Parts: sequence; structure tokens; C-alpha cells
Amino acid sequence: MAGLTSATGDPVRNFRSQAAAKQPLPRIPKVREYVQVKLTDGNVLTGYVFIEATSRIQDLLNSTTQFIPFIDENETILLINKASIMQVRPFDA
Repeated sequence: MAGLTSATGDPVRNFRSQAAAKQPLPRIPKVREYVQVKLTDGNVLTGYVFIEATSRIQDLLNSTTQFIPFIDENETILLINKASIMQVRPFDA
């Protein structure tokens, strides 16, 4: 895209202001939910998923993202493809 110019001959620029570029994105509070995840290949994982504080696990499963972060009991971080999830069973805190 180098060399692009506007109709007036000025170089095309990203119009995002420098002040906006320096502001951090707002953080959305997340909570860890302890769950058991049964996968389509028969494996069963026990650990934590992260959901927004005002959301439910089903909101996470119905979101547009293809993968969800998961931390197993050994503190290993996994990204699980939602298409491979057959069942999610939350445990009461």
C-alpha cells in the first residue's frame, strides 16, 4: 500500500489520532469458572474457562470466536476449538 495518494495528491494516512493510539483499550473483567469439558474424541478435560463477569458459560460457547482459552489442572494453557466440544459441565464454587 506504499505510494497511495488521495484525490488531492496527499499521501494516504491512517486517520487514527495519536491521542487515541496512546489510550489503552478498556479491560473487561473476567472470572475463572471451574468446568469439565467433554470433547468429541471422548477426552474429558477438567479445568477453567474465562468468561466476562456479567456473562454465562453458554454466552462464551455461543460467541463468534472459534477457540476458547482453557487452563487444565496442571496449569497448562490450551486453546480448544469450540467445534470439538460436546459437553461443558460447570462445577459449583
